[in-house]
Amino acid sequence: MTLPKGYGSGGKRVDGGSREEIERMIGRRVENMNGIYVLGFILCWVATAGGVYVGITVYPWAYPLPSGIYALSVLTVIEVLGLIWIIKVANEKPARP
Repeated sequence: MTLPKGYGSGGKRVDGGSREEIERMIGRRVENMNGIYVLGFILCWVATAGGVYVGITVYPWAYPLPSGIYALSVLTVIEVLGLIWIIKVANEKPARP
């Protein structure tokens, strides 16, 4: 990432500006976006459930109900683990030397 003029390596302002100034210029921090991650998870789950529904109703001979329920259960667990991992990584505090 290229920093604005007046900023040196490590994001430190050459003339003594604060970290908050840099964050304000760059935009929202990922720690404040948990709502977006949850919304993305909900949309992902709705798409998965919709796909299972279509499979069960349109192609019942190839995708019977027990198989669809099992697929939805497994995919839900995978999606929840993904959401937990995303929130964990986004909320980690950076290591300060």
